[in-house]
Amino acid sequence: MLYRILTEDVHREAIYAILDSHVDGYTVTPAVGSWRGVREQRLAIDLIGVPAITVQNIAREIKAKNSQESVLILEIRAAFQFV
Repeated sequence: MLYRILTEDVHREAIYAILDSHVDGYTVTPAVGSWRGVREQRLAIDLIGVPAITVQNIAREIKAKNSQESVLILEIRAAFQFV
């Protein structure tokens, strides 16, 4: 399973620390998003092979750190392999 967490791009170093405390690896991609017509800088965080409960815990910690109303988690069924 591939999970993507979408959040505001604030407190980036703290977000890295949260991720590092929960998982061995991840990918963070800067993005531009829009909410109710307002553009904002965002981060797309990809997590592969991580338990759903861990992803939820990461998202909750990021939500609290960024003082957000919500953080989006996408659950994407994907086949993957390490070569």
